[in-house]
Amino acid sequence: MPALDIYHPQVVNALQKAGWAVSTGPYVIRVPGRKRPLYADLSAQLNTSKIIVAEIKCFQIDPRGELYTAIGQYLVYRALLNQLGISHELYLAVPSSAYHGIFRDMGMVVINETKIKLIVVDIEQEVIEQWLG
Repeated sequence: MPALDIYHPQVVNALQKAGWAVSTGPYVIRVPGRKRPLYADLSAQLNTSKIIVAEIKCFQIDPRGELYTAIGQYLVYRALLNQLGISHELYLAVPSSAYHGIFRDMGMVVINETKIKLIVVDIEQEVIEQWLG
């Protein structure tokens, strides 16, 4: 199983404050013909109908490199979920500092072009600042 991102607890708390029931483990993506599954960081359910899957990224050490990795990982997960017929919406959860930093600098062009959905989280307050996508 993958290691949790350092902001995992804050993202979980922000989703819970917004009324989401968050899973206790990662969301497992099982690909036929592949021995090892892939893991998105979490899934969450609102009421009894809407389920989302989220990948959490922190953008602390190498923001540009982490942006490249996050976009690639998101696109792979989205393609696999579509191929498997799973209709849960996929989101990339990012701290507001990254959204107002690397994303404003260069990330939003790619985010808009590829239609990546974002959850922007105020890490200190543990609240969702905005949903994009």
